[in-house]
Amino acid sequence: MKQTFNLSKSTLIFYSLLAPFIIGGSFYNLYYGLILGESSHVRIGAWSLLGFVILPLMLIATYLRNRCVITDQYVRIYKREFGRSEYDFTISERFLAMKHRPLFSIFRKTFHTLTITEKTTGDVVFSEDLETSSSYTEKIRSALRT
Repeated sequence: MKQTFNLSKSTLIFYSLLAPFIIGGSFYNLYYGLILGESSHVRIGAWSLLGFVILPLMLIATYLRNRCVITDQYVRIYKREFGRSEYDFTISERFLAMKHRPLFSIFRKTFHTLTITEKTTGDVVFSEDLETSSSYTEKIRSALRT
């Protein structure tokens, strides 16, 4: 059994919806503003000139850094492997007030946190907010139980 999840699924979707507009604007500014010189003003900056390179690289890096592979022997998050026999995996719920919620999930009340603790010492080795929906979090929770 091998299952792959992403711990920041909603963040990736949010920024993937913004990416085409930023990439299109970057190409437009680079081509018409800098190369052809037809634009009345040129905005110089990483997002305006190289957004078509930087934003896709950031999306890929976010995906890879938050990829979670769950098998019978271990749980791998990015490059770190946590053996099932050595660590406890818990997903806790917390409720946030409206003013503390992230912008891209303003209407969601319940937020989840994945915590990995060492069985022998009880030290928290890994703790990260799950930026996913409740149903997706339940899938992760059931995969961690088995």
